[in-house]
Amino acid sequence: MFENLAFQLFISVLIGGVIGLERESVGAADSRGSAGGIRTFALVSLLGGLAGFFYREHIQSVFLFLSSFIGLLVLAYYIVGTLITKRTGLTNEISVIYTFLLGFLVTTGIVPMQIVLALLVIVLLILSLKTRTKRLMLGISSKEVEAFISYAIIAVVVLPFLPNTSFQLGSIPSIHSFFGNYNIDMGQWAQLEIFNPRKIGLIVALVTGIDVFGYILGRIFGEKKSFTLASFVGGFISSTSTTQALAEKSKKSTLLRPLIGAALIANMASFIQIFLLVGPINSKWLVYITPALFIIIAASLGLALLHLFDGKKDLKEQKVGKEKNAKSDAIFSLIPALKFAGLLIVVKLVTKVCLILFGQSGFIISSIIASFAGLDAILINLADMAGNIITFKMALVTFLLVNATNLLSKSFFAWLQGDKRFALRFFLSSVFIVATSFISLLLVR
Repeated sequence: MFENLAFQLFISVLIGGVIGLERESVGAADSRGSAGGIRTFALVSLLGGLAGFFYREHIQSVFLFLSSFIGLLVLAYYIVGTLITKRTGLTNEISVIYTFLLGFLVTTGIVPMQIVLALLVIVLLILSLKTRTKRLMLGISSKEVEAFISYAIIAVVVLPFLPNTSFQLGSIPSIHSFFGNYNIDMGQWAQLEIFNPRKIGLIVALVTGIDVFGYILGRIFGEKKSFTLASFVGGFISSTSTTQALAEKSKKSTLLRPLIGAALIANMASFIQIFLLVGPINSKWLVYITPALFIIIAASLGLALLHLFDGKKDLKEQKVGKEKNAKSDAIFSLIPALKFAGLLIVVKLVTKVCLILFGQSGFIISSIIASFAGLDAILINLADMAGNIITFKMALVTFLLVNATNLLSKSFFAWLQGDKRFALRFFLSSVFIVATSFISLLLVR
């Protein structure tokens, strides 16, 4: 059926009509108008379909004529539009070109019809984003643009050129002779990896990329009135900062249960973030710990909903401030990224040294101590070592312990900064989440 020319031309007309309908709806709300509506775009797509047919039949002269005609028509429209309306946008003109190309692809059969329809959906999606993107762009400052560019330079320009070489302790010049002077055999210490520039760069780009993504979510949803949504976004950026902010808020509010629910939502967001953090580093270990993550997320969500629904009447009266649900106003800064890289190198060295000296218990204890400085570096270290230096199960046990330490430490900070009743209820909720998380050990081998 797809090979029938009449059917292909009919599909081309439909594709053009759909795009024209979207453009006409935009033109109705725009005083400057648009490049056309349903009929114009349907005709353009039909011309594209005919051009594709002539191209397929090797009638190049007609194909070139139709293609040149559309190209000159678009160019003329742009020039006249620029002179008369003083507009400089190219969306309408590019829409016409894409419509012509989609009609061309339908009749040539260069790509399957399913791909053509998928491209149509993508074009419609991009065109429909005009209002949202305009609203977002109006609030973007030059500093934010510079921050995005800086992150792009790190992730796209610098990262690919970092050497993918592991620098080990034994590779340090003259270190063997130095220890040899003291009659010390380095043995397995010589194989101790200090750092791999490519791995460190990838991890820094990944972690800061998650921060950038969280910032974008904050910009999109931060102005909304939804208490839980704002807490979720804040937790995605920094669950510790969001929990502390809510704890401080509890001293000035009598509505403790909605605040506790919001704090649990924020921490649930940080557990969801683990999928983004661990997946690119060690997908097999991520699959292994997925039952544990689902249990932790389900327990957090269940308790959060319990608290939120209990105080839902009061919750509607609350608004979340946007001043403390992020780490800082900066999107991306090189100094914090380098500090995180340094912290990660130290954590990896200390835990590996403890593993060599004291075995599994030393590794677990050192990881727990390091978790007070943050969970991201520990998780990345576990993902990097799981299946290589330590077993998947040992990495899971360590994760559950450091997560318990990190979660319970937030209760301590809440006790210092917030209402004692808030801290107590958050502590009891944390204990429940920690207790249920260890059930996952029964589900793995």
